[in-house]
Amino acid sequence: MSRMNRIHERGAERFGSVFSPARMRSLCSARILLLMTLLAAVSLAGCTSKAPDSAHTDAPHPAGAVTSPLAPPPPTVLLDVQTDEQIFPGNVVEISLNAGGERPIAAYRLSIDGADTGWAKRSALKDQRFVYVWTAGQPGLYEIVGEAKDEEGQIGQSRLELTVRPPGDEMATPVSPTPTPAPEAEPQPARPLLARGDYAFTGPVAVTEWTIALPTYPVEAYQTSAVDPAYRWPFQRFDRERFLMDAPEPQKRIYRVVMLENAYLQVLILPELGGRIWQVIHKPSDSAMFYQNSVIKPSPWGPLDQLGWYGLGGIEWNLPVNEHGYDWGTPWGVRAFVDEDGAAVAEIATPDDGRYLAVTVTVTLPPGAAYFTIEPRIRNISDQALQFDYWHTAMLAPGPANRPSADLRFIVPGEAVRIHSTGDPALPGPGGVIPWPVYAGRDLSRLGEWDQYVGFFEYPAAHGPFVGVYEPAADVGAVRVFPADVAQGSKVFGLGWGDALVSEYFTDNASAYVELHGGLAPTFTERAQLTAGGSVGWEERWYPVTGIGEFVAADRAGALSADAGEGVVRLAFYAVEQFAGRLSVKAGGREVMRRAVAAGPETPYRTTLPLELVEGAGPITVMIEDGTGAVVLAYTMEQE
Repeated sequence: MSRMNRIHERGAERFGSVFSPARMRSLCSARILLLMTLLAAVSLAGCTSKAPDSAHTDAPHPAGAVTSPLAPPPPTVLLDVQTDEQIFPGNVVEISLNAGGERPIAAYRLSIDGADTGWAKRSALKDQRFVYVWTAGQPGLYEIVGEAKDEEGQIGQSRLELTVRPPGDEMATPVSPTPTPAPEAEPQPARPLLARGDYAFTGPVAVTEWTIALPTYPVEAYQTSAVDPAYRWPFQRFDRERFLMDAPEPQKRIYRVVMLENAYLQVLILPELGGRIWQVIHKPSDSAMFYQNSVIKPSPWGPLDQLGWYGLGGIEWNLPVNEHGYDWGTPWGVRAFVDEDGAAVAEIATPDDGRYLAVTVTVTLPPGAAYFTIEPRIRNISDQALQFDYWHTAMLAPGPANRPSADLRFIVPGEAVRIHSTGDPALPGPGGVIPWPVYAGRDLSRLGEWDQYVGFFEYPAAHGPFVGVYEPAADVGAVRVFPADVAQGSKVFGLGWGDALVSEYFTDNASAYVELHGGLAPTFTERAQLTAGGSVGWEERWYPVTGIGEFVAADRAGALSADAGEGVVRLAFYAVEQFAGRLSVKAGGREVMRRAVAAGPETPYRTTLPLELVEGAGPITVMIEDGTGAVVLAYTMEQE
């Protein structure tokens, strides 16, 4: 089996019988011993004792349990591992669980060094088989534990130890697994950047898959299944009061991560948690674009008949109702590949389970570009017209602190906003319209001017073509470029500053975030509509921006900064691809500067213009032109 860690189809037919000769030849000696022991166990199911076996132990009976020779034994579990005989960091290890017994098997669970997947119902699995893909981590000894539970709650267990060898140890003679000392832990940054370090990647693109263990609160015990009949949409109601009363502790669980990568960006997707884009890392500056929660914790927010929303970070897909929709924490299908144009692509889709709306979000990372696109496509597959909500929510905290500073700026290119909700008594209530960005002497584009939480929509609808945030403390930001004629909704939300909502609502540390929402309708009180069989879709471009100061305009080519002070006008341009063109400046209709521009994601362009050349001459217009002379970005600033 190839040691390349890449996405591939994993149909049940791929695994075949666990006793086939071809499979047996590929297994290490420890696995052969395990299979022989299990076969013996099956043939001696009526025996009351077994020979000791370090690779396979049944789960002990609960303390005080009464056993009977007539009681059915626990399930017999086969832990099946498909890999090379020697495993190195980054190798793909395919693990499957099979079990049998006198009672039907109800659920499977897998743990790797104590981090477990949680119980997976057998009836919900593809072909009713449990198959897991693990990407080997750092060198050392790993304990793999597979469990199966029958319909009466009896649990059988199987164990296997796998050694991950250090890189460069390929010629070592295979030996029985022995512990390898783990490398000394390095200090962790404030934000757990997942894929840091391998920035020597030259591309052009790659699609890879790995796993991560995240502390996760056990919400399943506090959920009940429900269906929204208007959309035939399944969801889980959350009993927050009982959850708070019991105060359960989080447990580590293993989640898949799908990564799209090129020379400039790493785009990380979590299929099992709403198919969200969890993080985007800008490799030239080693900076993260989105907020990244370190724990999966249910919050008091979400749709009123659901609650329990995860403030996990990244971009999530919210539908068919507003306030984050129903599917922020459920598994979505993810198919990742390199397309015929050489781009890394992930197609993220709602489950095909009979719901009336089908959604696919295509995420594309082109080669040689520091942007990615998202292309939502919503289809009404029912036989009647539907009104619905669609929004995607980006949770942002650019920079290494994983929380915004008081100086964080919301860059919204409009003149008025409509309040959605706020705890600030100095602002109008829901529905109130105020000028943007200055209201009652407060510059609301600066987070530190906020008191309590605020959410607002651009008024009367999204201005376009962009919206963004900028963090001066780290000189990084994020940009969303979108077609405002289709995606008419643009919403901003922040937890507040002077009297902000506390972080313990959604996390276990002091991290925080702000939100940018994009949707089909201008506000939450207005709704999108599709006729029976109808569909709607559009494309947006998202990118991190760094190294130019607070930007004032953005479009598909990049972001522009223009600021006057200390006797000069400071100009800067961040390009999302390698760019060669010109910058021109006009004041009062007269050109006062024209310069060649060479810029790219690693090298923003910066220059200054003496203020005396434009002072008093009227509005200043800055234009970026490409090599053909076409204007790709323009901005006009008024002089006081």
